[in-house]
Amino acid sequence: MKKILSLLATIMILSLTACGGSPESGNDSSGGSGNDSDGSPVYTLKMTYTISGGETVAKCAQEMAENIKARTNGGLILENYPNGELATDTDALELCAQGANVITFGTPDFLTAYVPDLGVLDGPFLFSDPSEFAKVDQSDWMSGMRAQLESQGIKNIGMSWLFGSRHLTYSGSKPVTGPADLKGMKMRSASSATRVGMMEAMGATVTQMNWSEVYSALQQGICDGCEAPLSTLYNSKIYEVCKNITLDGHILAIWCVNMSNDVFNSLPAEYQEILLEEVQNMGPVTIERVTADEAEYQAKLEEQGVVFYEGDYEAFSEATRSVYDSIPDWSAGLYDTVSAVIKG
Repeated sequence: MKKILSLLATIMILSLTACGGSPESGNDSSGGSGNDSDGSPVYTLKMTYTISGGETVAKCAQEMAENIKARTNGGLILENYPNGELATDTDALELCAQGANVITFGTPDFLTAYVPDLGVLDGPFLFSDPSEFAKVDQSDWMSGMRAQLESQGIKNIGMSWLFGSRHLTYSGSKPVTGPADLKGMKMRSASSATRVGMMEAMGATVTQMNWSEVYSALQQGICDGCEAPLSTLYNSKIYEVCKNITLDGHILAIWCVNMSNDVFNSLPAEYQEILLEEVQNMGPVTIERVTADEAEYQAKLEEQGVVFYEGDYEAFSEATRSVYDSIPDWSAGLYDTVSAVIKG
């Protein structure tokens, strides 16, 4: 009940902010807007994500916002809310579904509450290279997924940004190099069937929680480890409580971009086109920058006393292949369908 009331309060705040007439906070779900000094309408989206604003992919989002502001002459503004300041990943999508003026960034597993099949994109060892994201993003299959999201109020405007290659991190003195080493370890997972199934297939005991709770849970011994890209592990200071990282790259993680379908449709057609173009243009940029920065983040983590181990890629891949056959809500043959898109 407290969570529901909190979400309703956030929606009311966004609506009140949007309707206040301020030139800098002008758009609501009904397409209302403020005006700038010459009377032109100004549309505002509140850009929310749960990671640090200092992460490479978050900086890309901020750069995109500046590009959009420039191309629209200040007519479309994306305000920056990092670190879950505005909402959790789950609540941000609910805000979108309810018609709030929010644009949210996150991994596809959070979309499974609306379209279960999208969980496959967060599956283990699905992609061999992030350049393959674009094939999915531009596919007929993804068009069908977007139609299902739109019927529930959510507009997906991008599925090709690279969040990073996800790796295991954990406390203790025992290295983890294969599934057998995870037996008995309590590992944090996001609350999605794909992630939970993956960690269980790897041999771990799963503890589900929001990312904002992970540091304290590791510190208190509620869980022994978690998994995330190196940039997130560094910027969230997970290295203070976990001194081991196994480089297994179990997920090449997409960072997808979503907003309210009603709000998107309320924007002028020119702004819709610019928004879609800038999201697409930033996809290859995230791949280049996030990939280049991974070596830098490894060096930074080593400076903090983190010890790195190489994971047995083939062993982890083989152990987790069963995940794709174990999700009851997925369409029949989903893994084969998406694999064909990627290979095509």
